[in-house]
Amino acid sequence: MTATRLLSSDEFSACFSAPMRNVTATAEAVVDVWSYVETIALPLGRATEILDVTSVYRDAAGRFDQVLIGTDISNLFLAVVVNRADRNIRGHHLLDLAEKYGVSRN
Repeated sequence: MTATRLLSSDEFSACFSAPMRNVTATAEAVVDVWSYVETIALPLGRATEILDVTSVYRDAAGRFDQVLIGTDISNLFLAVVVNRADRNIRGHHLLDLAEKYGVSRN
């Protein structure tokens, strides 16, 4: 089991190569993200509850999958970064779409 690791913004960005592709419908799990997620201490930033997987995005190079998991805060996601080649979890990052892209919290 991989120890949990909160990725900085720079570390998270290093796992991103445009264009990111939504592969939610076709992605096959290369690791069990839930055994990793269950070990993350709450609260996680403002989030006090971790919900379900909402989507999976793959970077253009096919190196990383970003598994986005909803939280109890609208547009605040737990992004678990999966290294596809090494078949392990690189870490996690709180992706705040409202802060980063100006998306509404609704």
